[in-house]
Amino acid sequence: GDTGAVAIGSGLGKLEQLQQITMKFNDTQVGDPGAVAIGSGLGKLEQLQQITMNFNGTKVGGEGAVSIGSGVGNLKQLQKVQMYFHGTAVGDAGAAAIGSGLGKLKQLQQIEMNFANTNVGDTGAVAIGSSLEKLEQLQQITMNFYNSPVGDAGAVAIGSGLGKLKQLQQMTMYFNDTQVGDTGAVAIGSGLGKLEQLQQITM
Repeated sequence: GDTGAVAIGSGLGKLEQLQQITMKFNDTQVGDPGAVAIGSGLGKLEQLQQITMNFNGTKVGGEGAVSIGSGVGNLKQLQKVQMYFHGTAVGDAGAAAIGSGLGKLKQLQQIEMNFANTNVGDTGAVAIGSSLEKLEQLQQITMNFYNSPVGDAGAVAIGSGLGKLKQLQQMTMYFNDTQVGDTGAVAIGSGLGKLEQLQQITM
């Protein structure tokens, strides 16, 4: 639970030479206090190049996700990010903070984000879309919004952001069981049409 996660977060912050980290808290009782501590610790790991964090099925909400987003934004060497929040209540504020953090990472080459079965809607997706366009080195992206309240506004922003990723080679996006309609789908299609390096699409 949170007590263990807080201790891990405190310890993390001392490992200044760490380059790769994988943390799996899925289906545990970890909530915002634990995630806040982990976010704080992460922000001190300036040599980190790869990060995998699995909070699927936990009690992490907006406060924890905001802390993680803030911490990740400090990691200027980061090249690969995998974050899973399936079935949590991270909400728009959490998704926006994560998007904002990622938008600061100019060296990022690969992103995988899972917001399926969450309460992330248009506000969070718009923030993610506006951050995406800053990641000019990105080569692979996977984003899952399955069964979330994202609609056309969010999809339009993501489509716009995608269209600026000229190095992108692989894209996977899931909007099934969302509120995305024709307008959002057209925008994503338009964005993809600008990506001459794209080799693989899964939707």
